[in-house]
Amino acid sequence: MKKVLIIDTGGTISQKPDNSGVLKPSVTEYIELVPNLGKLAELSFTRMERIDSTDMTTEYRAAIATEIYKRHHEFDGFVVLHGTDTMADTACALTYMIQNLGKPIVITGAQLPIFSPGPDGINNLYYSVEAATRDIGETVICFGDRILRGSRSVKENTHGFNAFSSPRLTPVGELGVTMRLLDHRIKRFKGSPVLFTEFDSSIVYLRQTSGSTANTMNHLLGADLSGMVIGGFGTGNIQSRLIDTMKQFDAKGIPMIIATVCHKGSTMLGQYSVGQAAAKAGAIDAKDLTHHASVQKLMYACGKVKKDFSLLSPKDKKELIYSIFTTPVAMDMADIDG
Repeated sequence: MKKVLIIDTGGTISQKPDNSGVLKPSVTEYIELVPNLGKLAELSFTRMERIDSTDMTTEYRAAIATEIYKRHHEFDGFVVLHGTDTMADTACALTYMIQNLGKPIVITGAQLPIFSPGPDGINNLYYSVEAATRDIGETVICFGDRILRGSRSVKENTHGFNAFSSPRLTPVGELGVTMRLLDHRIKRFKGSPVLFTEFDSSIVYLRQTSGSTANTMNHLLGADLSGMVIGGFGTGNIQSRLIDTMKQFDAKGIPMIIATVCHKGSTMLGQYSVGQAAAKAGAIDAKDLTHHASVQKLMYACGKVKKDFSLLSPKDKKELIYSIFTTPVAMDMADIDG
């Protein structure tokens, strides 16, 4: 029987209403509410501080990655219980924090507290433990009737039990009467895990507002920023009024990544003049990375350069960050030109 470690970080699955009916993290144990869970694997548990995932931090994610890394020899798979609001961000962060593991890291949670009538968390936890025993070698989200590549996932629904999707990649697994794994998943392999948790969190994500005259980007020129991800319209188009400010960021050696705000497709800065102008101002495109993955990968790339290449010039640092950012990790992006 395979061995699986369940890491409990909280989220809706473990919350209870207070006297006013507002859901808050609780200390009540609930694993035993899932029938036959112990028949799937030999289970061990680590309960970290239970939080609402809205308050998730890079430091907390580093603690999760470190726990997995320290105990990777002991277990065949890992399940992380997590709130849904920032689950996709954590899935992306873990993809970059712990590489070459070769075993499944399965992230799950619930739309309803497990103590509520008809809780979805019972099925989610059951199938996540099963997924952690199967032939998967990557970080995934197991939720509703889908298993999704973590770095490709987004939360798409605040009410439905299929809360997550990966609009730019079909699911790597499907859940129904049986669990079906698809061939484009990363399969188990004998890995030598590499842990890197020194992300640079001084990153901002900016989404353009059509019709607005406010230039938030301009106000950030004096901020202590290491990089930014910009939500581009369509294939990565940027309003002309922002280009001069972008040139000033480029002169300071601040990397700028443009990710499309569309659910499907990718950025192609050379397709329109309003995208080409952003490229000439020093930005690069995120190709088909989600904005979740773009932010976490930029934190990773900036952290790597800050730690190992601190003596480089700002310009050389920026170019190295771009090189790290555009290098695929665990099939997080498609091979797209443009």
